Amino acid sequence: MSLTSRQTERVIRVFLLADREAARAGEARLGTAHLLLGLALDERDHGGRVLAALDIDSAREETLRRRAGRGDPPAGHRPYTPGAVMALEAAGRAADEAADPGLGVRHLLLGVLADRAEDAARTLAALDVDPDVVVADARRDLAADRSARPYAATAPLMSQLDRVLELLRRLDHRLDALEGAG
Repeated sequence: MSLTSRQTERVIRVFLLADREAARAGEARLGTAHLLLGLALDERDHGGRVLAALDIDSAREETLRRRAGRGDPPAGHRPYTPGAVMALEAAGRAADEAADPGLGVRHLLLGVLADRAEDAARTLAALDVDPDVVVADARRDLAADRSARPYAATAPLMSQLDRVLELLRRLDHRLDALEGAG
C-alpha cells in the first residue's frame, strides 16, 4: 500500500500547511523543518500537546535563519528535499511498526525527527526543545491510542494460526508414517 493511500486527512492538511510555510519562507523545496511547522500548526488547531512547547514564530525565524544565503527559489512546485523524502519513508515504517493501516500525524512526527542531522531536529534543539522528549511523547501517544487497528488485531491470530498449521503438518507426517508402516 502506498504512503499516499494511507495518509489521514490531518496528514494531508499538514502537507498543505508545510507547503504554505515553505512558500512563506521563499523556499524552493519543502524540507523537514517545514513539515515540523505544519505539524505544530495542525497540533495547535487540534489541541495537541506533544509540540506545545514549540513557539511557532521562533521556529519560523530559525527556519529562515538556516536558509540564509541559499538564493531565491524558483516559483511554482516545491519538491521535497531528500531529508523530507526519508522522513516520509520513516513515517511509513513507524505506521507499519504500530500496525496502523493509516499514516497519522504522530507517525509523521516520528519520521520528521528520525534523523537528528535534519533541519527539523536541529530547529527544535536550537529552540531548546529536546527532540528525544518530543519523540518519546509521540511514541507514548501512539501506544495510548486505542482506536481500531485492524492489522494489529490479526497479529496474535496469525501467530496462533502458524502454530496450528505447524501442528497439522506434524500430524500429517505422522499419519503418512503410520500408513507406510501398515
